[in-house]
Amino acid sequence: MHRRASAFADLTAPPELRPVEVTRWSARLADQSCEQAFLESRFRDGRRRVLVLLGFIVCAGALIACGRGIAVVTGHGALTGILPPLVPVVVASCGAFVLLRARSPQAIEMGLLAIGTVAAATRFIMLTLQPAMSDSWLPLMVTSLFIIYVYLPVRLPAATAFAAFYSALWVGWWVSLYGAPLGAEQIYFGILWVMLANGLGFAAANTLQRSQRVQFAQSLILQQLLSTDALTGIGNRRRFDEAFDREWRRCGRAGAPLSLLMIDVDHFKAYNDQCGHQQGDECLREIARILTGRVNRPGDLVARYGGEEFVCLLPEIGQYGARAVAMRLVAAVRRAGIPHPGSPLGARVTVSIGVATATDFAGERDALIGLADKQLYAAKHAGRNRIAAGEIAPAPVVPVAARVAA
Repeated sequence: MHRRASAFADLTAPPELRPVEVTRWSARLADQSCEQAFLESRFRDGRRRVLVLLGFIVCAGALIACGRGIAVVTGHGALTGILPPLVPVVVASCGAFVLLRARSPQAIEMGLLAIGTVAAATRFIMLTLQPAMSDSWLPLMVTSLFIIYVYLPVRLPAATAFAAFYSALWVGWWVSLYGAPLGAEQIYFGILWVMLANGLGFAAANTLQRSQRVQFAQSLILQQLLSTDALTGIGNRRRFDEAFDREWRRCGRAGAPLSLLMIDVDHFKAYNDQCGHQQGDECLREIARILTGRVNRPGDLVARYGGEEFVCLLPEIGQYGARAVAMRLVAAVRRAGIPHPGSPLGARVTVSIGVATATDFAGERDALIGLADKQLYAAKHAGRNRIAAGEIAPAPVVPVAARVAA
């Protein structure tokens, strides 16, 4: 039995919800792309949380070392007592350096497992060299298990495997090194506490990680509902604005062109008057299916701009490529043969497209929309069922001598 939320199945069809599964025992989103998106969304927060923990360890170790240093100066302690608290300071500092260089959730996870292994080995060595500290092994063990399960940004299967390995090493070390003076009852209750800590830690981590993923899936649903056109099932104006702003900044940084197609259904008011609004809605859905079927690069976006207007965003495509895409769309709609009794263009539905390409991003991004709209008007003025194209290019650099002469 899976705990479920909902998400969109196909953005090219009318909105249809399908379940998104969160697995029971491994506490992960069944859809791998959703799971990866969830991990990336929590990457910075998880790393910050671990860095705070490591900082606390460094501060605690430094304070203990200072206290023992004061004791040495006043003649109430040995110099060797300063070394043990400095070990976690060094280990935590090295761990923080490793985590600061991590750039992905997987790198964070691998780094934490490596740091945990080093920390456990260091603790084993310290307790072996200082038998007097063996009385603190059980509370330290239980605390460490809850940190592994609940606090660290590690996926549940990895946390469970590491906690089981960690528990086996600790119990094996404890029994082999200190088992002789311990009674059977002490060993029994020690192992029982470790098992209970693992069980409670797993249950808490499972509940926490599943609830986090369900909330993330619900946020995806809300985001898709807000950015999807209810009539056609493709992106709406909100989604286009977000993608346009993002791609404008990205292409500007990369020095890549950005093209925009403004698409209008020819004589659509006459179509609604003669065929009715219900048939008009079906016509728009069919147009949306045709457009999305011909624009299939992962970074491209087809959205409904409003009424019978659509837009197509083409990152990293110059004017030549954008013109080719526009001509392909015009031909595809014409070949679909959607009847249009009131059209003077062959009694079938056609579209006109304004093509605008930006290779200069120094101005406002709305200039590209304005140019696409202007080219759309030019295509319609020239007779419809065609395209018109323009480009925002960098202004030519005028030599200084020429400006002076002028």
